[in-house]
Amino acid sequence: MTERMFAQLKPERLDELTEAAHRRRRTDDLARAFRTPAAPPKRALLPGLSSARSPRRRPWVLGGALAAGLAAAVIVVPRVTPDSGPAVSGTAGKPGGTSHDIAAVPGTDAPTTDAPTTDVPTSVVLDARTVLLAAAESASKVEAGTGHYWYTRDRTFSRLAVDDAAYVAKIRALDAERDRRAASSSRKAADRWFEDQLVEFKKHPELLPYVVFSGSTDETWRARQRGDANRNVRKSDGRLTFGSPDDERKWRESGAPRLVSGGEKSNEDRLDRVLSIDNPSLTIRNIDRLPTDEKVLERRLHELYQARPGGAANEEDFSVYLWQTAVDLLNAPITPGTRAALFRVLAGERGLTALGERADALGRTGAALAAKGPGDNGGSIEYRIIIDPESARLLQYEVVGDGEATPNLRVALEEAGWVDDLRERP
Repeated sequence: MTERMFAQLKPERLDELTEAAHRRRRTDDLARAFRTPAAPPKRALLPGLSSARSPRRRPWVLGGALAAGLAAAVIVVPRVTPDSGPAVSGTAGKPGGTSHDIAAVPGTDAPTTDAPTTDVPTSVVLDARTVLLAAAESASKVEAGTGHYWYTRDRTFSRLAVDDAAYVAKIRALDAERDRRAASSSRKAADRWFEDQLVEFKKHPELLPYVVFSGSTDETWRARQRGDANRNVRKSDGRLTFGSPDDERKWRESGAPRLVSGGEKSNEDRLDRVLSIDNPSLTIRNIDRLPTDEKVLERRLHELYQARPGGAANEEDFSVYLWQTAVDLLNAPITPGTRAALFRVLAGERGLTALGERADALGRTGAALAAKGPGDNGGSIEYRIIIDPESARLLQYEVVGDGEATPNLRVALEEAGWVDDLRERP
């Protein structure tokens, strides 16, 4: 599992528990034991663009493997309807069937509902290079905006990997055992035992035996000026979305644990956040200085690829790096010229493939592209994006595990733009 995926799937309360232990125990050692990859910052759509609502659309031609000068290939893909969460198999494809079921979490008012079914498949002829070059042309015509804060609103659907409460209870039990051992022997030996147990438990957590997702709406305000406050707001749906009726049955048989809770959480900080996990040197203050020439930008991206955290020890190839970095950059306030150049770089990348026209979680349709990277145990992970070539918007990105039908992570990018107040929206 990649760092980006784990950052999204880790229990919400793990950071809170980490901080408590950090204060109580040896600072450096516990920080190492609890360390998890930082969650990627929520990102936006287009500089100066205030909304990602469905724009006017015209047919685009996209297909075959994405490569410089590659001739167009014809593929047939289904046209799908809007989806309230991750697209899954379930009973999809059966007459009257649903793609997945949504169950209310015990103690919430959320009703049980069904997701829309998949439409009858239609043939869509798509040409990958044409779409990306069209997106580049559209991007070059966008007027750049300005402001004090970069605002974004995303809809996030992430697969729940573990039972949060059980996960935290296990760590607290280890902590209690550490105290018992310290009382009868040495504190140093007890701390060492605890750290070893914690690292092992973190490597092999007890995963949920069923497919289930949670959803949230995330808003962020990122300050352009160093030292100014940032604002983060997360509103949880308080609902569970199951991969299939069988997954819901397994959940009920396991005691219907309360895996998520509804409500809103907000906080402000003055952290100098990076805009891209793989490129920590890029900040909101220098992102608009990236090259606007395709060749120069490509050389710069290769330089950043070589300098990324982990360097040669990092197994991801350039196509995966480019996918992740493109997601980050297309959500950041880059200039229209850089955006256009980035689409042209993508148009020449051989590691990306076209998936045809797809609908995102909000019902907007666009061209879907994918890249594959190494996963666990010799498997692979597929990274997907959906773009609208007419508006040059990144509509959604997904991460799909090897051999899995459902995305582990799906993020629909709903709204973005510059604002001048910490609570203002575009």
